[in-house]
Amino acid sequence: MDKNLYTLLPFGRTLAVLTKSYYGALTNRLAHLDIDRHYSILILIESMDGGCTQHYLCEQLKIDKVSMVRMIQYLIEKKYIHKVVNPHDKREHLLQLSKKANKVLPQIHQAIFEMNEATFASISTQKQQALCQMLTTIQTNLDELPTDRIYINYKKLKKNNEA
Repeated sequence: MDKNLYTLLPFGRTLAVLTKSYYGALTNRLAHLDIDRHYSILILIESMDGGCTQHYLCEQLKIDKVSMVRMIQYLIEKKYIHKVVNPHDKREHLLQLSKKANKVLPQIHQAIFEMNEATFASISTQKQQALCQMLTTIQTNLDELPTDRIYINYKKLKKNNEA
């Protein structure tokens, strides 16, 4: 994209272009897996030792309930996660990783590490930290604004649909 366009277009569009490039490269690195998205869900479930609720995932990833149901169903069908009854609240289900997910998570972590290294190549650690702080501030500022719900789908295009 022409550098001048970055100043003309909405800031979110620039981030969307970066996101598309990043996830496209990450998906390429993980093409050997039988899933092509929702790695963040697996990582968040992994971070919660006994599993976590769908509500927790929605809050952390800022994803609406309906979209999260589809994502969870996808990961269940691919046998990466399963639901169990919460022993502390029988009305609630916890999402837990399957053995299959635990087996591939090191590969996912490695691919993300490599992507982050490539993404931040030639950018100093100090500037990386400053960027993360600025992005956190931007998110805080945006959280204070009234918004409409927007759906973004990071789905890999089929070969015959690619332009």
